[in-house]
Amino acid sequence: MKRIFSLFIVIVTFLFSCNNSSKQKSPLSKSNASNFVDPDTVQIDRVANRDMMIILSLLPDTIAKSFKWDRRQRFRMRETVEKGGYLVDSNQLFKSDYIFKNNHLDFNTPKGKFLLTTYQIRDGHYVILTVETANALQTVHAYEIYRSSSIDLGLTELLGKYSLMFMNDPSNQSCLGLLYDRNPIFDFIPGEDDRLKIKITNYDEDNAKGCLKGNLLTLKFNRIKMPFEMESITWED
Repeated sequence: MKRIFSLFIVIVTFLFSCNNSSKQKSPLSKSNASNFVDPDTVQIDRVANRDMMIILSLLPDTIAKSFKWDRRQRFRMRETVEKGGYLVDSNQLFKSDYIFKNNHLDFNTPKGKFLLTTYQIRDGHYVILTVETANALQTVHAYEIYRSSSIDLGLTELLGKYSLMFMNDPSNQSCLGLLYDRNPIFDFIPGEDDRLKIKITNYDEDNAKGCLKGNLLTLKFNRIKMPFEMESITWED
């Protein structure tokens, strides 16, 4: 009888010890689970980037076509950011080299690069410029966001004939030939205080042959008239 009682005590002690050990491990397991980060999620400040999230959900499928980033995906992305403060980056657009601000979105992937910059006229009313570079081709679009809808804008309507602004004499046929025969590559650079810089990256002062005023054009957005206005043209290395 004593042996049976002793065996019973040993079993109870063993079970209590196991149960206590399990309880000690449980918080650690939960901690590990809460620290797990899905590699396809990107943390986004939903308050600071509210305008950008709304704009992305309104722009048409014509933006970022090379990256297969359609409007439905962007709308779902807006929902997850508003609910949880993160986006699911299933297209791997924000893997490493990217900028995500309330007025400026920029990402660079092996497929190419994409830029979106916004210019606010008033609350809920914006002008948007997108630049998509992929497969050695550059596509530039302009849009107006007003009352929760997007309208296509003509690029000339917004920026003017910006390529001709670089020229000393836009009517000079030999200079026009020089400009377009070399297939100019334009780099669009968002600036501070509603400015936009456009740089011709494959020209310098030596090979312009007196045809160009410079290779860096600075435009300033006019909130009243809405188009951009030329501010300066300079040479930059």
